Order: sequence, then C-alpha cells, then structure tokens
Amino acid sequence: MPQDRFSRLYVQTKEFTQDSDRARYRIAALFREPIFNDHAEQLALYVSRTVGVPILSSASGRCLSQWNQFICGCRTPDFLDAITLVYRYLFWHISEDVAYWWRDVVRQIFADEHLAYQIDDAGGVHPAVDQEFQRNIVSTVAALQSHRYQSISQSIEIASSHLYADPPNYKMAWRAMLLAVEGLFGLKFPHARLTLEEILRRLLPAVESAYKTNSTAQKATRAILTCFQGWVEASLMYRHQPGVADAPDPPADIAILAISHGASFIRWLADLDVDSSESVQLCHDGETAPHKSSVIAMEVGQSSEFDQAAT
Repeated sequence: MPQDRFSRLYVQTKEFTQDSDRARYRIAALFREPIFNDHAEQLALYVSRTVGVPILSSASGRCLSQWNQFICGCRTPDFLDAITLVYRYLFWHISEDVAYWWRDVVRQIFADEHLAYQIDDAGGVHPAVDQEFQRNIVSTVAALQSHRYQSISQSIEIASSHLYADPPNYKMAWRAMLLAVEGLFGLKFPHARLTLEEILRRLLPAVESAYKTNSTAQKATRAILTCFQGWVEASLMYRHQPGVADAPDPPADIAILAISHGASFIRWLADLDVDSSESVQLCHDGETAPHKSSVIAMEVGQSSEFDQAAT
C-alpha cells in the first residue's frame, strides 16, 4: 500500500526468527488497553498458576507494569504459552469478541515481526510451516505425476493433511513421509527394504554411475547418502512397532525439518528412477543409453528379467 510505513514497504526480511524484542514490546503494550484494567491481576494469577512463573511481585498497585516486565523478560516458551492463556482467559471471562481481538492483533504482530509461529483459531501457538517448506512439498508432488508414483503422492498428501491439521499431528505426518520414501525405494529396488545397509548396497553404485564423469559430484553424493541413512534412522525412531510403547510426539521443529528433508530425498530418488527408466527404454529401442544412468539401467533391466523368469 502506498500509505504504509517505510519499514513495511522497504525493510522487510524473508528470514523468520524464534523470538523478537520488538514483538514482545508491542504485545506488552496491549495490556495498557482499557479492557485489561479490571482483569490484569486475575489474569496474572491465572497465567502464573498455569505456567509456573510469578508475574506479580509483593509490591501492589503496579500490575500493568509487572505484566510488561514478564512479557519482555520471560523465556520464549513462557512467552508463547502466555499468548494462548490470555486468549483463553478473555474467551471464558470477558467475551468471544475480545478474545478474537487479542488473537488477531497478536497474529498481526507475529507476521509484522517475522516470528516463526502461527496462531490457530483457538489461540494456540505452533511453529509456522514457511513458504520454502510449502514450495518443497509442492515441487515434490509435481515430480510424481506419473501413475507409477500414485501411492507415493498419496502418502505425501496424507503427510500434508496431518501437518496442516488443527492441531498439527507431527508424528503421523513424519510417519506418512517415511512411508512415501519407503514406497519409492521399493519401486526403484524391488524386493529391497529401506535399511541403512540396503541404502549403501543399492544406491551407492547407482549414484556413482550416474555421476561417473564428475568425481566431485560422486564425493558429494556419498556424503548425501550418509545424510539419507541418518534420516532413515531418525525416522524409524517414530515408527509404531507392535508390542512396543509408542514414541512420544516429536518436537514440531524437528518434525518439520525431517518431513522437508524427506520430500527432498523423494524428489532426488524420483529423478534417479526416471533416468534409469529412460535408459532402459533407450536400450530396448536399440539406442545407446546415456552414461549418467547406464549401471542403473542394467540393474533395473536385470530385475525385470528376474521378475519375468519368476512368473
């Protein structure tokens, strides 16, 4: 908007932050609104009792000032909890409209100051799924348009639905992404399970062949495979196993990181799979396969022959 403030027009940053002194100051200033005049003390007692951190000191008559000290000086988790607790108090003890006012104003402050959180309709605070993450998921689904990847796309959609639920179910989203990775690995390497050993045995020869004219790329992909093994190992920690107590919910930031990496691995595996399939087709047509995928083509071709012999 032409009439907007200079900083809103020209000093916007794309980086999200976990905390912000400016956001805290602006939210603390909200307690000077007349609506809090008759409720600041009871609200402070309620938040203190729930969070376990004192807001009011022995001094009396300075409740609003002590709210300012608490909001500006408390730990980040206590600050975020207070956002939700204030919403609940206002909803229960004053009115829905006042609670909605608080929620919407704080949402705007979070957006203005680029805090890495989103506030749901009930005042709950969650880590924000940023635009880069969304683009990653969208581009991954776009890379799986072939009917061959239909079940993989469905698993990614399930992961997204859990991620954008209210409240988000990060554990189920992570499990769905692991299922998608396992499914794609199984498509590329029939009869192979996604284990740390199989990643090396199956993928290492494939990627070394795919980049055999680029020694630096080969070294880089070996390091990436190590990361892939670590991702699988971490993901299996949150898989449900019969007879074993279910794992606790993962922290939201770790889950979002893992799901994003899983989508990136799927896109990479799909590219390798497409290259190998194209190489096989070229060989069937009597043409020379591109050097990038020659070994992968042989491996897929041998698997196809084995399957035909078995039938």
